[in-house]
Amino acid sequence: MTVEWGTPVGWTGTRKEIAAMYGGTRFGGMETPSTSANVLLFTDPKVGRENGYEFDGWSADGDVFSYTGMDRIGPQKVHKGNLALRDHKLNGKAVRLFGVSGKAAVGNGQDRIYLGEFAIDDDHPYSTEDAPGVDGVMRTVFVFHLRPVGEILRRDEDLSSKAADPTDAGSASRVPLENHAVEEFERAGTEAGTGKKREQDLVNAFQTILKSRGRELDRFKVYPKGSSMPLFTDIHDATEGILYEAKADATRNSVRAGLGQLLDYRRYVDGRPCRLLLPAAPNADLLELLAEHDIATVWRVGDTSSFELHEGGSTRAF
Repeated sequence: MTVEWGTPVGWTGTRKEIAAMYGGTRFGGMETPSTSANVLLFTDPKVGRENGYEFDGWSADGDVFSYTGMDRIGPQKVHKGNLALRDHKLNGKAVRLFGVSGKAAVGNGQDRIYLGEFAIDDDHPYSTEDAPGVDGVMRTVFVFHLRPVGEILRRDEDLSSKAADPTDAGSASRVPLENHAVEEFERAGTEAGTGKKREQDLVNAFQTILKSRGRELDRFKVYPKGSSMPLFTDIHDATEGILYEAKADATRNSVRAGLGQLLDYRRYVDGRPCRLLLPAAPNADLLELLAEHDIATVWRVGDTSSFELHEGGSTRAF
């Protein structure tokens, strides 16, 4: 017997009550009960952040609610709740979204509040994004894009700090350096934290040089095609129209990573000149690799405030 939906938008209650009415368990974030034609989604921004998810919530620039799929370790798979959510229209299931009400429920965590019915976006049902698992290892996750169906409850506490409506073209906009958002889950662990600090120290030193020469500096906020999460470049010399990406060391792995980032950014920033910023001179073979892709290299000379530029096959003081 299939139970009909009878819960109004704004209703609050416990997971136990919801399970009693519509089936499913009291603990999963995505429930596919057999006793009702629904996919039940439970969102909690605090829990999401603890698991490395910065996606969930209303986009700041549209009517899409982003929701991260299931699987806490390893790349997420199209199975179980992820499959049910993706194919809910095909299977005649309604998507019901519950948030956290803010009220304590005796013996069962926080009460839930029914936010309304949603449906997968037809044009961009989901995007594949990077996020850490609970083990701290980076992996890919599904971020489903949901649009309201009928009456819904829209609350400020359900706004996402980062997500935007995905587009077919992607976009890039200039943003101030002081307002940039660091990719907080780019790497995990003490070693990564040390590397990030070395990278930021290098960026700060180079910014000081550029500012002393009267350069206007900012950075780009890039939304890749079909993605709901932004990427942030390191430095954009707006005066000269040059994009810089910094790396904490000059190893082959870091240079290759920086090359990939610059090639990715360049597709969205009008193909402007790009330079890789390093704390030391890389192997000559790597300079050739970068040059083959029309990317110049700038590196710091020891622990000094001087930098050198390799461009057009020759090296000179920057």
